[in-house]
Amino acid sequence: MTTDDSDSTGDMPPEPPEDLANWVVEPLQAQNVGALDQIIAYCEELIEYKTRPVAEGGDDSEGTTVEKKPQKDQSPEERREAQEEVEQLSKEDMKELSDEELRRYGTVEIRKIPCGPGCDGCPHGPYRYLKMRNSKGTPVSVYAGKA
Repeated sequence: MTTDDSDSTGDMPPEPPEDLANWVVEPLQAQNVGALDQIIAYCEELIEYKTRPVAEGGDDSEGTTVEKKPQKDQSPEERREAQEEVEQLSKEDMKELSDEELRRYGTVEIRKIPCGPGCDGCPHGPYRYLKMRNSKGTPVSVYAGKA
């Protein structure tokens, strides 16, 4: 007795995203359903970890912070979208954003920067820096124009 069921064992797995490397896809395809559920849960936790706001404090080796404007409260999905969006902005576009607009992407720090020994005008500024996480989850500080 044969059945004409579209969910038969001869079907092909779904097509992976084009930009996903084979060294990621092939091991995933070899996993059972339980392991894939665990992988999904881990990936969701990893995304939340990598998109979390940058912690207050930390090493401030680029001058003296005179004011901080913390990142707006956002869900992990909103933070991930903001990370992807800010990485597409040019330096000129970044300088055009207000402090309030920059707070969507991370913490805005107003800093005064020393240029080196022998300068009578040090520290210089104030300058705006956006403290955020890049798509790899690493904290970065990006120049965002004069304050």
